[in-house]
Amino acid sequence: MISLKTPKEVHEHYYSFKSYEEIPNEVFDRIKAGFESQNRENPLISVNIIAWNEEESILNNLSSLSKIKAPFPIEYVFVDNNSKDHTSDIIRRCGITPILETQQGYGFARQAAMNNSKGKYILTGDSDTIYLPKWPEKMVAPLLAGKAIATFGRYAFLPRNGVDRSEYILYEFFRNVLHKIRSFNRPELIVGGVNFCFPRELALTIGFIKTDDRMEDGQMALQMKLRGKLKRITHPQTIAWTIPRRVQESGSQLSAVWLRLKKEARQFHLYFTRKPLK
Repeated sequence: MISLKTPKEVHEHYYSFKSYEEIPNEVFDRIKAGFESQNRENPLISVNIIAWNEEESILNNLSSLSKIKAPFPIEYVFVDNNSKDHTSDIIRRCGITPILETQQGYGFARQAAMNNSKGKYILTGDSDTIYLPKWPEKMVAPLLAGKAIATFGRYAFLPRNGVDRSEYILYEFFRNVLHKIRSFNRPELIVGGVNFCFPRELALTIGFIKTDDRMEDGQMALQMKLRGKLKRITHPQTIAWTIPRRVQESGSQLSAVWLRLKKEARQFHLYFTRKPLK
C-alpha cells in the first residue's frame, strides 16, 4: 500500500530551514533531549549515518532518530565525509559528536562508521532520510530470531511540500513491483545503505569496498548472501522516508519510470538465476 500523503509521524520531522543560522535553539534542545532520553550504554544496535554537505536536510534525520523507541540500547554514529557546510555543527548541536572521514567516498564513510561502532548489529541509514520510531526494533528482529543473516527495508519519497506525494506514486509502485520480484533470487541488487541491518563482527571481516561509487551496500549484501539469508522487511515502520533525488534528476515521474524500465530490461535475466555475478 502506497500512501498519497506523508504519515504524521514523518511530517512532524519535516523542517524547511535552508541554513544552520535559521534553526532555533529550542529545536536543537528538543532533539538533544530526545537522544539523552535513550539508553546508549552497551548498545545492541549501532545506527550508522553518513553525511556529506547535508546542511539542508540532516536536521530532519536527527529529529526522527531522537524519537526512536526501542526495547534495547542504541548508539548513533555519524560520519562527516568532508562536508564544506554546517553539517557537523548541526550534528554537534543535537548532542552527538560526528566522526570526520577525510577519504572521500561512500565505502570509506561506511567503513569509518562501522569501525567506530560498539553494537552487535549495524543498522545503516542516510542523513537525508526520516525514520520511524520502531525502525531498529523491526529491522533487527529476524536477526535476533535466527531467521536471517541480514535484513533490508523499503524506502519512500518525501514530497517537496512535505505532504502531497502524488507526483511519486507511479514511480514507487513500479519500483516496488520490481523489488519484490528481485528479492527472490537477487536481493543483493536492491539492498541500499539507506536501510540495511547486519552483524558487525561479520561485516568487519568483510569490509566495505573502498570507492566513491554507490556500490558499497550491494557489495556488502552480496557477501552476506553467500553466508546466509537476506530478508526484505516490509513493515510500515521500517520504511525510510528520503529525498527523491532520482526522480528530481530525471525531470519527471514518467522519465524516471522510463529510465528504470530500460535499466531493468538489461538486467532482466538476473531475476531467474542464482549464479554469482561476474
